[in-house]
Amino acid sequence: MANPPTKVEWLKSIQTLLTSVDYDYIQSCSISVVPESLKKLNEDAYMPRVVSIGPRFKGSRDDLLLMEEVKLRCMLSLLHRGADVASVSLEKCSEAVWELDEEVRASYVTHIELQQHELGKIMLLDGCFLLELLISKGLDSQFPSRLWPPGPATEVLKEHDVLSDLMLLENQIPIMVLHKLSQTLFPNVFEPDRIETEEEKKERIEREHRIETEEEKKERIERERRIEREEQRKRELRAKKINNLALSVLGYYPLQSPCLEAPHILDLVHFFVNGTGERRMDNLVLGITDTTAIEKLKLNRCALSLQAAGVSIKVLEDRDKGISCFGLMRNCFGGVIVRIGNFIKKTKHRNATVSQVKGLDFHFKFDNGKLKIEQLHITETTKAKWRNVIVWEHHKKKGKSSSISVAIEDHGLNSPNGKFTLSALIFNGLICCSADLNFLKEKNIIVDHTNMSNEKLKEFFRTIVSGIDSGILDSSYVKLVDDLNNYSGAFFIIRILKILWHESTYCLEWLIKFLKQNYNFVAALLAILSIVKTVLAVLAYILNK
Repeated sequence: MANPPTKVEWLKSIQTLLTSVDYDYIQSCSISVVPESLKKLNEDAYMPRVVSIGPRFKGSRDDLLLMEEVKLRCMLSLLHRGADVASVSLEKCSEAVWELDEEVRASYVTHIELQQHELGKIMLLDGCFLLELLISKGLDSQFPSRLWPPGPATEVLKEHDVLSDLMLLENQIPIMVLHKLSQTLFPNVFEPDRIETEEEKKERIEREHRIETEEEKKERIERERRIEREEQRKRELRAKKINNLALSVLGYYPLQSPCLEAPHILDLVHFFVNGTGERRMDNLVLGITDTTAIEKLKLNRCALSLQAAGVSIKVLEDRDKGISCFGLMRNCFGGVIVRIGNFIKKTKHRNATVSQVKGLDFHFKFDNGKLKIEQLHITETTKAKWRNVIVWEHHKKKGKSSSISVAIEDHGLNSPNGKFTLSALIFNGLICCSADLNFLKEKNIIVDHTNMSNEKLKEFFRTIVSGIDSGILDSSYVKLVDDLNNYSGAFFIIRILKILWHESTYCLEWLIKFLKQNYNFVAALLAILSIVKTVLAVLAYILNK
């Protein structure tokens, strides 16, 4: 059992909590737990499949221990990338992580019972593992590893289960660990934070014991501001590099502006999807909205009902997303480069299958009776990614202030705060029967790589929205749903006929599903035969008169 903290240590921990409430990427209580209300029916979506990151699942399952050796090999590869020999790099990284103990503990909502050396070991190993994945993805040629045989990071990056585990809410470490390790190992690329010199420390102590003149005070304040501006520049540049490496690993395009407010990888993905400035919701109405009204509001029309009302539904193309010309060129040339790279790989390894990682993203655009929806690729890991970002959106909205909210206020980004939650509700509303799913598949809006049946796909979308509180959404949801519910662009008779046809299809599907359950078919057959027998008996009685 760990020794109780001294009064000085206890006070220091409180000070750390307060100073890191909202300080760039160092944020207290930023790594939360999944509420029971959201965990119901989806518990497997919040559990790591392959790799444990951080203290939450450490040693909880035997199958997760298989990745520990892989993480150690990745750590060895990373230590052989720096300018120093591996043993010196290890010593420096250990010292750097050891000093982060208070900040790391403050980052977790739950109390960590581990002693400092135990927690430090987890942060060092997992931090080096993640940083090795990032370097292997984007800076491998700049920092080649001297280790032979080479580390397994390249193969790990192909495992979708591993990448999905990196987006689990409870499977996170503070991103400041990656900042500290990158500064320690690669100071020429990731500029380290400024350390107070002995002369400055001596000057500060002397100043505390004497009264400054106005001129000295003015010079000191100006010098401190200049230093802070320089430190801010370094933090932004470092954050941009680390964030873009992490986003590329998870299949997203790089951010054009630095995001200092993301305390871990999951929040970084949330920031990208909600507020890059290039992907905008086209139904946003700014203003205060009654949360009670939002909770009651839902999409009352499924996909075929919307079509019957005259709404044209199609997949959203890049040119429809409001992306800048620069963004389009970047996406286009980026795609060409990826295809060329894949072609080269295929010519070298003709039997190998190249699986490109694509980040989960959502976009809806409704204008003049045309509803355009970004293509949704459903894989084995989609549910876990989707649900964990939904939980994070709930945490950010109901708990502390949202980093993306700050970003929107500061940069005027036209984007909602809960796009994953909004998208779950919209997709769930669009699907009421198999006919809707077939329609969305034909339109290439839903691409199911798992080959689920329509029944399982419907259940998939129902579990995605399980426990969701629509009250966390803003007025963009109200505007979009209200417009879709009230739109009418088709002739009345045609609309009625289409709706009747769709309702009959829905009823037939429900009847088939009902008859398949237990002995309902036998019971229904017996009931029909009884009715027929009764009718025949009545007819025979009437005819014999």
